[in-house]
Amino acid sequence: MNQHEATGAGTGTDTGTDTVAAATPADERYRLTHNSQIGTVLRDLSWQKCMLSVRTRTGHQFVTSVLHVDPVNRTFMFDWCNADAERQSLMTSEENAFSGLLRGVPVNFMVGQPAATRFEQGPAFVVEFPEKLYHFQRRRHFRARTLVTKGYRCEIRSAGNALLCLDIADLSLSGVGLRSRSVTEEQLPVGTTVARCRLDFRELGKVELDLQVVGHWLVGHDDNAIHHFGCAFVNPDGRMENFLQRLVFALELAHRG
Repeated sequence: MNQHEATGAGTGTDTGTDTVAAATPADERYRLTHNSQIGTVLRDLSWQKCMLSVRTRTGHQFVTSVLHVDPVNRTFMFDWCNADAERQSLMTSEENAFSGLLRGVPVNFMVGQPAATRFEQGPAFVVEFPEKLYHFQRRRHFRARTLVTKGYRCEIRSAGNALLCLDIADLSLSGVGLRSRSVTEEQLPVGTTVARCRLDFRELGKVELDLQVVGHWLVGHDDNAIHHFGCAFVNPDGRMENFLQRLVFALELAHRG
């Protein structure tokens, strides 16, 4: 959710099939199995143009990137491989392991046998979503993503007393991830501390907290660009932490449902 939470834990940084196939029990807390969660990570990989290492069952390896994600059909396209040996190995392998970094955080997953397709007049591969995806969140606390359809919002009063409304992307005990098409880094620069921000989780409840903006990144381009903000909570008391813990648990249950 934000850079302030990173602890530098070194889990999940290996590449290759063994990384995915032999995940340790400690890694299971980072396992995503819900299609909406997996689709979100794949879209992030595409938007950020992240480079991914692919290793086939026979040990052939090459580098690719996610080109397009289709959440309805639960498939995604990735870049073509021009090397004959690697391409043939990939297209005949039932186990192909992907690994890479998303904003410095390791992502690992396994897919089955892909098919050849076309993307923007060029050759590409298409394959079904993985059954599970490991997104190793190197943070003090677990981050629960929100469902976009719920419409959870954060209201912030800027220094000029303007009301800024952003969508809530995720929540942990340490902070909250926000996103907006209209609120920019100029309005919420990194380092800004804002008092009494209102987080509205609708049926789950509302809460007011002080926030500090600790990270900003832009996803997409031009009119489709979305500003993402990582915000840390400023000195929440014990009662507030208990409420936040219940919220995180409820959000995670909603995703699993």
